[in-house]
Amino acid sequence: MTNEKNNQNSNIDTKDFLIGTLIGGIVGATTALLLAPKSGKELRTDLNDQAIQLKDKSSEVATMAKEKSSTLAQSVSTQTSQAANKVKEFSNNVKSDYNNWRNKDKMDELEEEYNEGKADAIEDAMQTPNNELDKMETNYEEKHTPEYK
Repeated sequence: MTNEKNNQNSNIDTKDFLIGTLIGGIVGATTALLLAPKSGKELRTDLNDQAIQLKDKSSEVATMAKEKSSTLAQSVSTQTSQAANKVKEFSNNVKSDYNNWRNKDKMDELEEEYNEGKADAIEDAMQTPNNELDKMETNYEEKHTPEYK
Protein backbone atom coordinates (compact mmCIF):
# COMPACT_ATOMS: atom_id res chain seq x y z
CA MET A 1 0.00 0.00 0.00
CA THR A 2 2.84 2.39 0.86
CA ASN A 3 4.53 1.57 -2.42
CA GLU A 4 1.34 2.51 -4.29
CA LYS A 5 1.13 5.86 -2.44
CA ASN A 6 4.78 6.58 -3.18
CA ASN A 7 4.21 5.70 -6.84
CA GLN A 8 1.13 7.95 -6.99
CA ASN A 9 2.96 10.80 -5.22
CA SER A 10 5.86 10.39 -7.64
CA ASN A 11 3.47 10.57 -10.61
CA ILE A 12 1.77 13.66 -9.15
CA ASP A 13 5.13 15.30 -8.42
CA THR A 14 6.36 14.61 -11.95
CA LYS A 15 3.14 15.93 -13.46
CA ASP A 16 3.24 19.07 -11.30
CA PHE A 17 6.88 19.64 -12.18
CA LEU A 18 6.20 19.32 -15.92
CA ILE A 19 3.25 21.69 -15.76
CA GLY A 20 5.25 24.17 -13.68
CA THR A 21 8.16 24.00 -16.10
CA LEU A 22 5.86 24.60 -19.06
CA ILE A 23 4.10 27.57 -17.46
CA GLY A 24 7.41 29.00 -16.19
CA GLY A 25 8.91 28.74 -19.66
CA ILE A 26 5.97 30.54 -21.22
CA VAL A 27 5.97 33.34 -18.63
CA GLY A 28 9.78 33.71 -18.81
CA ALA A 29 9.89 33.81 -22.59
CA THR A 30 7.04 36.29 -22.81
CA THR A 31 8.61 38.55 -20.18
CA ALA A 32 12.02 38.43 -21.85
CA LEU A 33 10.55 39.25 -25.24
CA LEU A 34 8.43 42.11 -24.01
CA LEU A 35 11.16 43.70 -21.91
CA ALA A 36 14.02 43.30 -24.40
CA PRO A 37 14.65 46.31 -26.68
CA LYS A 38 14.16 44.89 -30.19
CA SER A 39 12.63 46.05 -33.41
CA GLY A 40 9.14 44.88 -34.37
CA LYS A 41 10.43 42.45 -37.00
CA GLU A 42 12.94 40.88 -34.57
CA LEU A 43 10.29 40.68 -31.86
CA ARG A 44 7.85 38.91 -34.20
CA THR A 45 10.59 36.48 -35.29
CA ASP A 46 11.51 35.75 -31.68
CA LEU A 47 7.84 35.26 -30.75
CA ASN A 48 7.43 32.89 -33.68
CA ASP A 49 10.54 30.92 -32.62
CA GLN A 50 9.31 30.78 -29.03
CA ALA A 51 5.89 29.59 -30.18
CA ILE A 52 7.52 26.78 -32.20
CA GLN A 53 9.65 25.77 -29.18
CA LEU A 54 6.58 25.89 -26.95
CA LYS A 55 4.68 23.68 -29.39
CA ASP A 56 7.56 21.16 -29.43
CA LYS A 57 7.83 21.13 -25.63
CA SER A 58 4.10 20.73 -25.17
CA SER A 59 4.17 17.79 -27.63
CA GLU A 60 6.96 16.22 -25.57
CA VAL A 61 5.03 16.79 -22.35
CA ALA A 62 1.87 15.34 -23.89
CA THR A 63 3.77 12.27 -25.10
CA MET A 64 5.39 11.80 -21.70
CA ALA A 65 2.01 12.20 -19.97
CA LYS A 66 0.45 9.60 -22.28
CA GLU A 67 3.27 7.15 -21.55
CA LYS A 68 3.02 7.71 -17.79
CA SER A 69 -0.77 7.38 -17.82
CA SER A 70 -0.52 4.21 -19.91
CA THR A 71 2.02 2.76 -17.49
CA LEU A 72 -0.12 3.76 -14.53
CA ALA A 73 -3.25 2.26 -16.11
CA GLN A 74 -1.42 -0.98 -16.82
CA SER A 75 -0.10 -1.08 -13.25
CA VAL A 76 -3.57 -0.48 -11.80
CA SER A 77 -5.03 -3.14 -14.08
CA THR A 78 -2.42 -5.68 -13.00
CA GLN A 79 -2.89 -4.90 -9.32
CA THR A 80 -6.67 -5.06 -9.65
CA SER A 81 -6.42 -8.42 -11.38
CA GLN A 82 -4.10 -9.74 -8.67
CA ALA A 83 -6.45 -8.49 -5.94
CA ALA A 84 -9.43 -10.11 -7.67
CA ASN A 85 -7.55 -13.41 -7.93
CA LYS A 86 -6.63 -13.26 -4.23
CA VAL A 87 -10.24 -12.56 -3.27
CA LYS A 88 -11.43 -15.42 -5.50
CA GLU A 89 -8.84 -17.78 -3.99
CA PHE A 90 -9.78 -16.75 -0.45
CA SER A 91 -13.48 -17.21 -1.25
CA ASN A 92 -12.83 -20.69 -2.66
CA ASN A 93 -10.80 -21.61 0.43
CA VAL A 94 -13.58 -20.45 2.76
CA LYS A 95 -16.16 -22.36 0.72
CA SER A 96 -14.01 -25.49 0.78
CA ASP A 97 -13.42 -25.21 4.53
CA TYR A 98 -17.15 -24.74 5.12
CA ASN A 99 -18.01 -27.78 2.97
CA ASN A 100 -15.38 -29.86 4.76
CA TRP A 101 -16.81 -28.78 8.09
CA ARG A 102 -20.35 -29.67 6.99
CA ASN A 103 -19.20 -33.03 5.61
CA LYS A 104 -17.38 -33.79 8.86
CA ASP A 105 -20.58 -33.08 10.80
CA LYS A 106 -22.51 -35.33 8.42
CA MET A 107 -19.90 -38.07 8.78
CA ASP A 108 -20.10 -37.78 12.57
CA GLU A 109 -23.90 -38.08 12.38
CA LEU A 110 -23.67 -41.08 10.05
CA GLU A 111 -21.11 -42.75 12.30
CA GLU A 112 -23.36 -42.18 15.31
CA GLU A 113 -26.37 -43.60 13.45
CA TYR A 114 -24.28 -46.56 12.31
CA ASN A 115 -23.11 -47.25 15.85
CA GLU A 116 -26.67 -47.00 17.17
CA GLY A 117 -27.90 -49.36 14.45
CA LYS A 118 -25.03 -51.72 15.19
CA ALA A 119 -25.91 -51.72 18.89
CA ASP A 120 -29.59 -52.36 18.09
CA ALA A 121 -28.62 -55.20 15.75
CA ILE A 122 -26.40 -56.79 18.41
CA GLU A 123 -29.16 -56.44 20.99
CA ASP A 124 -31.67 -58.01 18.60
CA ALA A 125 -29.23 -60.78 17.80
CA MET A 126 -28.74 -61.46 21.49
CA GLN A 127 -32.47 -61.49 22.16
CA THR A 128 -33.28 -63.91 19.36
CA PRO A 129 -31.28 -66.81 20.89
CA ASN A 130 -32.65 -65.93 24.34
CA ASN A 131 -36.20 -66.03 23.00
CA GLU A 132 -35.50 -69.35 21.28
CA LEU A 133 -33.99 -70.74 24.46
CA ASP A 134 -37.00 -69.56 26.44
CA LYS A 135 -39.32 -71.26 23.95
CA MET A 136 -37.30 -74.44 24.07
CA GLU A 137 -37.24 -74.36 27.87
CA THR A 138 -40.99 -73.76 28.04
CA ASN A 139 -41.58 -76.54 25.54
CA TYR A 140 -39.37 -78.91 27.52
CA GLU A 141 -41.08 -78.02 30.74
CA GLU A 142 -44.46 -78.58 29.17
CA LYS A 143 -43.44 -82.00 28.01
CA HIS A 144 -41.61 -83.11 31.13
CA THR A 145 -43.33 -81.36 33.97
CA PRO A 146 -46.44 -82.99 35.43
CA GLU A 147 -48.28 -79.75 36.19
CA TYR A 148 -48.52 -78.91 32.48
CA LYS A 149 -50.12 -82.21 31.70
